[in-house]
Amino acid sequence: MRIRYRNLGIRTLTAAMAAILCLGIAGCGKTSAPEETAKNVLPPAPVAGSSTKSQKAGPPRVDPAAAAAAALAAAVKAALAADSRLKSFAIDIRAANGAVELFGTVDAKSSREKAEKIAAGVAGVKSVKSHLVLVSGS
Repeated sequence: MRIRYRNLGIRTLTAAMAAILCLGIAGCGKTSAPEETAKNVLPPAPVAGSSTKSQKAGPPRVDPAAAAAAALAAAVKAALAADSRLKSFAIDIRAANGAVELFGTVDAKSSREKAEKIAAGVAGVKSVKSHLVLVSGS
């Protein structure tokens, strides 16, 4: 009796695997090319109250605060990369309104302090908050 149950389990498992394999192969049918699909798509319906005249698309609008934050983060990243000791660490920078946050790992407390000092020395930085983690051998 015991062998019978064992064989029943293997048979069930084999049948289930065969069914999954068949379904996977059946799902690999031909799909239409993207060009053919794009031909069948209707243009978007006009929004109520808007003119149907084509309007020239202007340049994309950029949030000045976001652009300034990205520029500040890039300046801090460049300053850290210019240091021979800190350029080997993966330090990420987040900036907003002059506040800079440092994320990543460094090998010693002196490296963390040096990264904070360099970041604070970049023009436009008002404050520095370090989330750098000390990991030996990093």
